[in-house]
Amino acid sequence: MQTRSSKLPGLLLAAFAGSAGAHDAGLPAEDRLAVSGGVGLMSLHADERYPTARLPGVLEAGSPRADERRDGLDYAEIALRARFSDQLRGFLKLAHHGGPDARNETEEAWLDARTETAHDRQLALRAGRQLLPLGLLNPAHMHAWDFGIAPLAMRGAINESWRADGFKLDWQLPAGWSAGVGAWRNQGFPGADAGGFKLLTARGGWQGEALRLEAGYANVNADGRALLTTGSAGHTHSVPSCTRVSTDRVCFFGTAQLLTLAARWAPAGSPLWLRAEWWFKREGGRLDSINGAPDYTGRLNGGWLDLGWRFAPGWEAIGRAERLVARHELNGANAGLVASQSGIAASARALDSFGAVLQWRPADGHRLVAEWHRERSGDAPNVIYLLRYQYSFMKGLL
Repeated sequence: MQTRSSKLPGLLLAAFAGSAGAHDAGLPAEDRLAVSGGVGLMSLHADERYPTARLPGVLEAGSPRADERRDGLDYAEIALRARFSDQLRGFLKLAHHGGPDARNETEEAWLDARTETAHDRQLALRAGRQLLPLGLLNPAHMHAWDFGIAPLAMRGAINESWRADGFKLDWQLPAGWSAGVGAWRNQGFPGADAGGFKLLTARGGWQGEALRLEAGYANVNADGRALLTTGSAGHTHSVPSCTRVSTDRVCFFGTAQLLTLAARWAPAGSPLWLRAEWWFKREGGRLDSINGAPDYTGRLNGGWLDLGWRFAPGWEAIGRAERLVARHELNGANAGLVASQSGIAASARALDSFGAVLQWRPADGHRLVAEWHRERSGDAPNVIYLLRYQYSFMKGLL
């Protein structure tokens, strides 16, 4: 989940002002400073409210989701990429998001230092606001995803995507192997707005000619994660306090662990490719509400499979099948009342979805996407239609 308050963006802005330079994977070697940006328009319609205010049987946080059915601006973004030296890089990205929760955000702001070590090993340290290294989809920005709608497993596990302020250390090893660890100051779901580096991550991966494998792990302190309970008045921008008992909140005190496994198979020269991810989350602690404070254990298990086909230059069709199951155990006084208040009484019911995308890139920087989903997360299936237009650019300045 995205963070909204930190001194880090200001410090990094000062660094950019004091030294013109930056580098990212897409920045040509001769450019020391480049600007990139983009704009996206969208049209989202569905047979029923979308997304559902709460995913049935999933212990979430904050207020119920807003209804996103609309036509208009999806996002506008601007970014600076700099290369201070061959070993030091920087990146700063600001964005405005449209819709019922319209907001301005510092989406990424980091410095990256790397060095070559013995025996073809590379060591890289990145500090700042960045997407967490879990799976293959979360480290990619949402605007670049093939599907504009996040998979059910990511919506249930991390509220669509997860970024935080912190540090990660990555090792590039021989024979395609890599590994990394990270420490983060997390301020959002599935953790809580807690001070200090209370989120730890680890990852390992392997990259071959046609196959990429990735495994990730996260352990996060979630003491004081507040849920605005179902039955209260709709979507709101405020979240109840866990230091004060009220009738419209449930607070989770405990820890959450996440495990991800991901694979992508894309043979050279083949128009077909496959991608699959599996997410598992376990939470343990207690739920605190006006009705009681029972012990709580929750498990979320889900994933998706994508099949892509590049059938003509600039054209691609992708199909997706996904499934999510959540299970919960509460023990203590009024456990049933607290489960009902939290919206998790009807758990162990599988949520599933089938989706398809047709995308066309008519020219550099332009992308048109038509998307269809049939999602069963409520009492009846909901059919969703999404049209997107995106324009992006990158220009070297120095």
